[in-house]
Amino acid sequence: MTTLEDVIPLIERGYYEEALDKIEKLNDPLDKVDAMTQMAITIHSKGGPADWIPTIIDDATYIVQKMDNPTDRAMGYSMIASALGRMEYHDEAADFFNSAIEELDGVKDTTEKGIALAFLAYHMALSGYSEQALEVFNLAFDSTINAEMAYRLKVDCLLKIAELLEKAGDSVPSSRALKFYEMSFDIFDKLNVNQQAAIVEKKIELTKTVYDVGLPQIRRALLEGKNHYALAILDRNYSGVVRLIGALEIALWMKRVNNPEYLDVVDKAFESCQNPHFTEANVQQIAKLLTALGSLKRALAFAIKIKDIRKKSEAMKAIAIELALNEDVDSAEKLAINIPDPQVREEALIEIETLRGGKL
Repeated sequence: MTTLEDVIPLIERGYYEEALDKIEKLNDPLDKVDAMTQMAITIHSKGGPADWIPTIIDDATYIVQKMDNPTDRAMGYSMIASALGRMEYHDEAADFFNSAIEELDGVKDTTEKGIALAFLAYHMALSGYSEQALEVFNLAFDSTINAEMAYRLKVDCLLKIAELLEKAGDSVPSSRALKFYEMSFDIFDKLNVNQQAAIVEKKIELTKTVYDVGLPQIRRALLEGKNHYALAILDRNYSGVVRLIGALEIALWMKRVNNPEYLDVVDKAFESCQNPHFTEANVQQIAKLLTALGSLKRALAFAIKIKDIRKKSEAMKAIAIELALNEDVDSAEKLAINIPDPQVREEALIEIETLRGGKL
C-alpha cells in the first residue's frame, strides 16, 4: 500500500511525475491534498514545472470539495491555504482560510472542532500569519476547555493542541516562534507532561538565545548538536554584521550547553567580519552578547561606543558585575566608577560591594 512517506522523498528529489503517480494510489484524501500542496511548494521554491502549480492546486481543491466530513474539508482547505500563503498568493490563501473557518462553524463535535482549529492555526503560522494563528490557537484551547466531554478526551485534545503549537514554533523563525512555544509549554506543564515540557522549555531558551538569526533549520541543527552545520547555514543566509551577531548568538548557545568550542567561534566571527558598519542597535547587541560570553575586553570596547548614555551605562554595569563575579573586584570597581549615569553607577557599586562582602 502506498503511503505519504513513499511520496514525499520523490517530491524532495524533484521526481514530480513519479510522485503524481504515487499520489493517485494514496487511500486517504487528506494525504493526497498534503502531498499535492507540498509538491506545489517545492516546485515554487526549488524550481520545476511552474505551470503545473495552478493545476495541482485546482486538483487538490476538487478533492477537498468532494470530502463528506466538514472537519476534513476544513483541514484540506487549511493545507491549500498554507501552500498558497507560502508561495505568496496571499489573497487566495485568505480565501481558503476563510473557507476552512466556514466549514468549522457547523461542526458540533467539540473534540473534532478543537483539533481542527489547532490544525488551521498551525497552517496559518506556516504561512506567516502569526498573530491570527495565535488567536485561532487560543480559540481551539478555549473551546476545548469549556466543552462538556470526558476528562481523558479533553486531555488528549489539549495535548494535540500543544503538539501543534510546538510544531508551529519549530517551523517559523525565532521572532515568531517564542509565543507558540510558550503557549505549548504552559499546556504541557499544567498537564504534568514533564518530559515534553522540558523539551519545549529548552526550545524556548534556544529561541531567546539565537533570536536575530533564528531560522528553523539553524535552531534544529543546534538542538541536535550539529554546531558546525548551524554555522554553515548561517554563512549561506547572512553576511556582514548580521552574520557576526548570529555567530555570537550560536557561540552563546554553545557556551550554555557547555561546548568549549564557543571561544573559537567568537574569534572566527570577528576575523571573518571585514569592514563592518555598525548601527547603534548593533553595538548595543554585540556588547550584550560579548558580556554573556565572558569576552569582557571586547564587550567593553563596544560598550564605550554606545551613544545612548543610559544604555551605555547599563552595558558597562553588566560588564563590571561580570568582572566581580569572576573575582576581579578591583577592576570591576574601577570600571563602575567611570559609568556615566550616576544612578546606574551607584547601583553597580552597591552590587559589587555586596559581591565583595559575600566572598569574605
